[in-house]
Amino acid sequence: MRRDFCYSYGMSNTTNAANLANSKLFKVFLILTGATPMLSTDFYLPALPVITEYFRTDAAATNMSMIVFTIAIAVCSLIWGPISDKYGRRPVIIFGGALYFAGSLLCAFAPSIEWFVIFRLLQGMGGGAAFMASTAFVKDVFVLNQQERILSIVQGMALIGPAIAPTIGAAILKIGSWHGIFILMTAMGAAIFAGALVIPETLRSPLTGTLPATFARLWVVFRNPRFATVVVIYSLPAVPIMAFINASPYIFQNRFGVSEQAFSLYFAASALAMMAGTFSYASVSRRIGRTAVTYVCLGVMAVCGALILVAGGASPFALISFIVPASFVSSMAKPISVYLGLNAQEGDTGSAASLIGFLSLMFASLGMSLLGLFEDYLWGVGFLYLLFGVVEALFFALLLKRV
Repeated sequence: MRRDFCYSYGMSNTTNAANLANSKLFKVFLILTGATPMLSTDFYLPALPVITEYFRTDAAATNMSMIVFTIAIAVCSLIWGPISDKYGRRPVIIFGGALYFAGSLLCAFAPSIEWFVIFRLLQGMGGGAAFMASTAFVKDVFVLNQQERILSIVQGMALIGPAIAPTIGAAILKIGSWHGIFILMTAMGAAIFAGALVIPETLRSPLTGTLPATFARLWVVFRNPRFATVVVIYSLPAVPIMAFINASPYIFQNRFGVSEQAFSLYFAASALAMMAGTFSYASVSRRIGRTAVTYVCLGVMAVCGALILVAGGASPFALISFIVPASFVSSMAKPISVYLGLNAQEGDTGSAASLIGFLSLMFASLGMSLLGLFEDYLWGVGFLYLLFGVVEALFFALLLKRV
């Protein structure tokens, strides 16, 4: 490891943060931890029908492993944030990395669907620490005029993994079994744990007082109306995004009859569109402003939802041609949410990061849950894109005139 990434004994946390701001390895670590939730889902997307058959269960039971993981990573990121504000980022992510490693390894050898879901819960508990830390580190390490650019770059790069993750998962299925996918996640957990061991502490002003008082800061942060409104509104696109992610293997493989390898390519097109949208946000917002970006994105989401309802069932190519632009614009909301949320709240960075991650992931789990209300998953995806594009535009117009 390079010296600027290693733990610097005897140095102040301010100096550690300044060193990390110039470290390429640190940015790679941010990408890995930020991508943890999506990678932990997207690697085994092609295997969902296979896992369903392996455990002799139904799609609803297998999908529960995705919902439980998402809720666990959301709730636990909410817990880890205040703890990191009191005890530091480093011990939290060390423990979380170890927990994610153990959960991933146990998933690979789960004897039943019930145990598989339980081990996914454990995996999500550890992943919550990595996800929370990736956001808190940005506020700790980078100065204000760097944060929005870093967020768009790091989150865009973090989507490279999900873009190729289903392809990797499909390749593992071709040469082995679904168990190998979770061995790969185990290796990812080992990398997070190893990185956490050498990263310096970046928390500059730990909270004093009791641990219950530390957790009470979550409510203090959420009571900030600007923070709560921004984060809730910009988290809503996660609903249709995760509905599509959850439904995609069943739509492409079962409805359209494409192979696991072909499905991975269709899914990669969507993930690459999300990556491109995140990368494009900084330059587009500088030209037309965040308000105009928001209205354009929501309008495109709604139109794409309507097109999916009307013509998405014609062929897999027709469906992906509507999903790609929807994915592109939906991903632009994430950098806005994190940047505005973090800077709407002075101090309590860990709590703010926790709430941002928690709300985003809870809306994601809502998307997966709402999908279960639809017998036709393709129709459900289209309806949710249309509904939430319109609803979010109305909320935005009423509550946030300018961002």
